[in-house]
Amino acid sequence: MKTAKKIFKIGGIILIIIILAMIAIPYLFKDTIKEKAIASINKNINATASLEDVSVSLFKNFPRASVSLANFQIINKEPFAGDTLFSAKEMNLKLSITDLISGNYNILGFDLKDASVLIHFNKEGRGNYDIAIPSETATDKNSESSAFDLKIQSYTVENMKFTFKDDDGNILLTLDKINHKGKGNFSNEILDLKTESTANLSFSMDKSNFMNKIPISLDAVLGIDLNQQKYTFKENKAVINRLDLVFDGFIQLLENGQRYDLTFNTPSSSFQNFLALIPEEYSKSIENVKTTGNFTVNGKVKGDFNKERIPAFGIEMFSQNASLKYPDLPKTIQNINIDLKVNNETGILNDTKIDLNKFTMTIDQDHFSARAKVSNLIENPYVDTDLKGVINLANLSKAYPISLDKKLSGILKMDVSAQLDMNSVERQQYQNIKSQGNASLQQFVYDGEEFVKPFHINEAGLNFSPSHIELSSFSAKTGESDINLKGRFDNLYGFLFKKEILKGNFNMKSDKLAVNDFLQPSSASKSTESEAKTIENTSKETDKTSLKVPSFLDCTFSASANTVIYDNLHLKNVAGKLIIKDEKVSLENLKTDIFGGEIAISGNVSTKENVPTFDVKLLMNKLNVPEAFTHIDMLKKIAPIASVVQGFVNTNISVSGELNDDLTPNLNTISGDLLASLINSRIKSEESPLLSSLDSHFSGLNLSNLNLNDLKASLQFENGRVKFKPFTLKYKDVAINVDGSHGFDQTMNYQLIFNVPPQMLGNEANSLLSKLTPENQKKISNIPVIASVEGTFKSPKVSTDMKQAVTNLVSQIAEGQINNLKNKGTDAIKSLISSKTDSTTAGKAGKMVDGLINNKDSVINKTKEEVKEKAKEEVKKEAKKQINNFLKGLGG
Repeated sequence: MKTAKKIFKIGGIILIIIILAMIAIPYLFKDTIKEKAIASINKNINATASLEDVSVSLFKNFPRASVSLANFQIINKEPFAGDTLFSAKEMNLKLSITDLISGNYNILGFDLKDASVLIHFNKEGRGNYDIAIPSETATDKNSESSAFDLKIQSYTVENMKFTFKDDDGNILLTLDKINHKGKGNFSNEILDLKTESTANLSFSMDKSNFMNKIPISLDAVLGIDLNQQKYTFKENKAVINRLDLVFDGFIQLLENGQRYDLTFNTPSSSFQNFLALIPEEYSKSIENVKTTGNFTVNGKVKGDFNKERIPAFGIEMFSQNASLKYPDLPKTIQNINIDLKVNNETGILNDTKIDLNKFTMTIDQDHFSARAKVSNLIENPYVDTDLKGVINLANLSKAYPISLDKKLSGILKMDVSAQLDMNSVERQQYQNIKSQGNASLQQFVYDGEEFVKPFHINEAGLNFSPSHIELSSFSAKTGESDINLKGRFDNLYGFLFKKEILKGNFNMKSDKLAVNDFLQPSSASKSTESEAKTIENTSKETDKTSLKVPSFLDCTFSASANTVIYDNLHLKNVAGKLIIKDEKVSLENLKTDIFGGEIAISGNVSTKENVPTFDVKLLMNKLNVPEAFTHIDMLKKIAPIASVVQGFVNTNISVSGELNDDLTPNLNTISGDLLASLINSRIKSEESPLLSSLDSHFSGLNLSNLNLNDLKASLQFENGRVKFKPFTLKYKDVAINVDGSHGFDQTMNYQLIFNVPPQMLGNEANSLLSKLTPENQKKISNIPVIASVEGTFKSPKVSTDMKQAVTNLVSQIAEGQINNLKNKGTDAIKSLISSKTDSTTAGKAGKMVDGLINNKDSVINKTKEEVKEKAKEEVKKEAKKQINNFLKGLGG
């Protein structure tokens, strides 16, 4: 019993020691593994390897040790500086515990997560993967360089990206989202490796995208000969998109490339194989599609791939008298014939040839056929093609699941042949291009979100010739609008094949053109009131769109239209030239009849920058003033007072500024100047709060009687303010001097000087004037009255210096009376007084003297204050002298 207890005690101690050792060993070897791994790798490569962290566990894959490497990278040096040849966020290596302790790291398996591999060839044909430093001596199995060895038995790769890039051929191949696992004993020189792989394939060459994220998969047993680096396909099944393929042959790695000897074909010949080549988003579900006829794909790849050559290859796709019908669609596509071959017999990439010898299809009675050959693929692609037939567009969506929100209809006819090479297209040597034939579109109807109302093309015709393509006819209608075009495209091939700017010259005619027919409806108009607030809050971030001038156009339009409707404006007899280039529309002498007159517009609208801008000049001839200045928002802001003017105006306007997203002027940003000349005009002052207020400050003033004939006004506007240059208005014999400014927000700051007759100064002035003879009243000159105008046009605040004007009148009357006394002299006064026999004359004299005595102080004081300095002293002396003499006479 004691012995058993002792054994259990010793066993427990040993177990605890083992557990503690398994916990401690990883910490003991962690730094050693990291240093040895980085040192070993960097010693043998012409690149820089880095490793963020290493963790070791004896429990994770017990009885094997697990070594995890975090953020491992190999970064290239010159001439590929900046390339990351390999990176992995996480690498989990499996090896035996004894190897871990002994320092011989024999890798038994690995798991790779979130990795990327980049294979890059430069124009000199050098690859970035060639980073191994050649050994100067034979490999020493006991040297440090042999510390790592591969005896892999299983591995997994999760979410890896592989990129192949060739600068010389401008080739880019990408395998994304690679998930792969393999199982086999790499400790043997010859083994069978069972693999399962999935990925997305993309391929582009010379800026042309041939495949974009096509799903592929391969489940295969590969026979591997590690001595010869040869991989032979045994049991296998590959899927490209949804097309099943079976491979036979091998791939062998060579010192300077790879050797291929492969054949492949479809395991079945059903026409569904053709649909399987088309991405699912375009072909939809093909499981229930009824097909007849066959479709086969087979090919071969044989030869070496290296810096100078590619393997010879051939691919053939063939179908004869096939048909297909989707279960939910009424039409059937029949007489489908396909004969496509892609061949390269020399191993030189430029010698690749694409021959579409035949493609035909029929829907109902409409038959279409095509033929095309492409050669000289890399250096100067040459295309020879024929297109012929009739396509009823309405039948396409009835026979094939085209994704259209709205219906599409119309008859497309074509009989076109062309032979062209890309060098001629790039150099615009269109005389080298042979094209002939014609194409037409009739009764085309498109009802989609791009247009507010369905777009109808009654007829459109294209005639092809070597030098250009003529738009022989184009007649279209949408909503209330109609368009008729004729002209020519100067570089349609460059636009189609090389993404060049489309150039052309066209004549455009229209009976009626409503701009709103071509604008997209706003999202707010489709929403209920309950949604309005939400849309208002989010529109700036999510739904904000702006109209843009197309960047791909360089076209000139000589346009004319009987009527153009824009917002609430009806433009008549519109004619002029529009030049669209560099995201800018330039207007040359665009004329239109409107508001009883004519407007000529020159300038431009540009949407090239983030904020669109405009800079235009408008010459307006004999426009009806109230119509023009109430219907055009910009004019209403510039001259709001014009809305009460009856008559006509000639105006020159230069204006520039920014545009809103809908290409209407942002009035807060505009600046410019305006010169206006009125013709046969008058003012309805009763309709203007401002003019009515001015009328109320003067007796007998009626600004409706202003003389506006030949009135010229000049103003400038900027930063939301309008500044008038001083000008003068005429009201009978009254001159009104105007100076000041107002804002687009209708606030005013004006000063008006009314040079008015004294009768307009009110009751106090008229009381003074009544004491004068009519002859003396006529001698009183006009009195200046200053009117200050503030507030807004709808609620003006008018103030005048009327009291000062009355004071000026009194001074003028006093000065006149005193001058009269001075002129008559002392003898005249004495004669009136001494004539005592004439009581009437004496009475009159007495009244005059009484009045003079009673008002002497007022007259003298006013005279001191208002009359000129020199006149003051003389009048004062004379007045005192006359009064004293008169008083002395009374005392005698």
